[in-house]
Amino acid sequence: MLVWCRFKELAYETGRTVYQIKFGQLSDYLIGQLKSPSVKMAFA
Repeated sequence: MLVWCRFKELAYETGRTVYQIKFGQLSDYLIGQLKSPSVKMAFA
């Protein structure tokens, strides 16, 4: 709930929709994880 409220505030301040803000945040997170994963994967 707090995250949604923060996205709503950011959307209002930037003139974008909540969904555009959410997509941008998720996209940035996924790109960061692909470049430098926080959990290392071990192949068996």
